[in-house]
Amino acid sequence: MKKTLIALAVLAASGASFAQVTVTGAVASGYRAATAVSTTAGVSTSSDSSGLGVDTAELFFKASEDLGGGLKADAVLSFDTVTRAGVAGGDTSLTLSNASWGAFALKSVKGADYLSGGIANVGGVGFDGKIFSAKTYSDSVSYTSPSFSGFTVGLSHAENSVNSVTTGQGLGVGAAGTPTGRDSQRNSGISAAYAAGPLAANLGYTAYDQKGVEATDAANSDNKVYASVAYDLGVAKIGAGVENRKLTKGTRVDSLVGVAFPVTSALTLNASFANRQVNDNSATTDGTKTGYGLAAAYALSKRTSLVANYRNWTNTVGDNAKATETNFLVAHSF
Repeated sequence: MKKTLIALAVLAASGASFAQVTVTGAVASGYRAATAVSTTAGVSTSSDSSGLGVDTAELFFKASEDLGGGLKADAVLSFDTVTRAGVAGGDTSLTLSNASWGAFALKSVKGADYLSGGIANVGGVGFDGKIFSAKTYSDSVSYTSPSFSGFTVGLSHAENSVNSVTTGQGLGVGAAGTPTGRDSQRNSGISAAYAAGPLAANLGYTAYDQKGVEATDAANSDNKVYASVAYDLGVAKIGAGVENRKLTKGTRVDSLVGVAFPVTSALTLNASFANRQVNDNSATTDGTKTGYGLAAAYALSKRTSLVANYRNWTNTVGDNAKATETNFLVAHSF
């Protein structure tokens, strides 16, 4: 500790500049119970699991530096899996921004699910890896314009790692490192957003390359159009969103509706409904998957809450394939 203070004093005396770094994190622990029931061709199978454990253990290191002339640099390094076995995973980003021309960002992240992790779900439970696809990593570059009376425009290019949930393609590799579209696809998109007062909305279009062929890459993406909106009524906040994706073969449409009720200043109730419709892709994927979620959060303070949530969803397209998950958690951020 003394050596750290001496080093800081030397830096201050020499006039050297250094970035401001903050360390934040989140921890959530509790109890989970899960069930899965499937009935196919008259044969029913089921599985159940429950127990105590850690739901979330994350660390974030955030550095910000004023470069002068209105230019600022922001870097984020995070770890999203902190256990007794070790520390792993996490997003990394570096952003250069200026109030007059906007923000330019380089990221290697496990992006949030657009619908259940975006404004449409108004704080409800997520459906990634359940109704919607599991989140995957990508390396990306993006530009976001300054706000013009609440409106912003964004441009992006990303190199996705479709089958990997642990890492992006990596520096100097990109999608070109894979000769087919099976493992990775690049995408470029344009988006627009509005946020002012009680209303928030966004929409966009994304096009993909390395689509592959129908015979072997039917589930790869060709393009997608998406839009979400949320409105705060005071007594409740409502949201809705849709993502229409054209696949190499067929189409996939995801949709979600959410609502949040602030019962008191401490207690908030949430409900959401999710749906996925796949058409003309394959005999095993064509059909509808649906689910709903209920949640309650009670704030003991600004940083500590008691959380209870329940999810019920179609596990796979098939005859009565259902799954449920119930969580009772204590959550703390710092």
